Amino acid sequence: MKKYYTSERHTQVLIALMKFHGVRTIVASPGTTNVCLVGSLQHDPYFKIYSSVDERSAAYMACGLARESGEPVALSCTGATASRNYVSGLTEAYYSNLPVLAITSTQHPGRIGQLMEQVIDRSVSMRDIARKSVLLRTVHNDSEERDATVAINDVLLELRRNGGGPVHINLETTYSKDFSVKNLPDVVGIRRYSAEDELPELKGKKILVKVGAHPTWTSELTSAVDLFCEKYGAAVAFETVSNYKGKYGANSSLLMNQSVHSLSQLSPDVMIHLGSELTESTRGGVFA
Repeated sequence: MKKYYTSERHTQVLIALMKFHGVRTIVASPGTTNVCLVGSLQHDPYFKIYSSVDERSAAYMACGLARESGEPVALSCTGATASRNYVSGLTEAYYSNLPVLAITSTQHPGRIGQLMEQVIDRSVSMRDIARKSVLLRTVHNDSEERDATVAINDVLLELRRNGGGPVHINLETTYSKDFSVKNLPDVVGIRRYSAEDELPELKGKKILVKVGAHPTWTSELTSAVDLFCEKYGAAVAFETVSNYKGKYGANSSLLMNQSVHSLSQLSPDVMIHLGSELTESTRGGVFA
């Protein structure tokens, strides 16, 4: 029987986002807990996988590959103490600003401290081995998949931010033996742009500027938003606490009470958020 991707949905999302963020090279160490991930990666021609039995050597291999190529390199190991062997290599990556993604596979965290075989506590990480560390749980519904998608994007973006550095994903597994999934899911990839970057083209897009709670606007900021809306045909969704009094605003509280608020035609292609927390009437529906 030909094998494709694992049936573990969160692992599929991880692999799809690794592609989105350009993580192509993998240094994998053999084990059982990481079989769903490695078994999926090795059947995808996008990835180039090196095998290293010793995890300490694997971590230094990843450092060398990342230093030489300037591109992110991923590590994959099984549970138990295998991940501890990454510490010295990840310390090197941290102080050398090398983009190394350490993926340590793990059993259900409820087994920690219950005298279960091959289970250790990775909930606390040393400060100088990873710039960001997350536990990626299995997903069972759309809401959990969205949370996992955001968490994975957040971690992978750190690989290149401010000079780059190592990050860590603790990947829960169900030990699924089902590798029958032929296609990865469509995922939402998040990119980070700075003032110096070339921004995506906005012409022809439906653009909504959503304003959360905001202090009193200066005339310069109001004029800048209005000029943007005029140029790109954008609209501003605001409430009273947003303090926006420009020419292109629509009161989101009123709009959300209209029968047309859920029409798919009203969904924007691009959302720009200003201010702090989102207001209640714009948390759901067409603006979500």
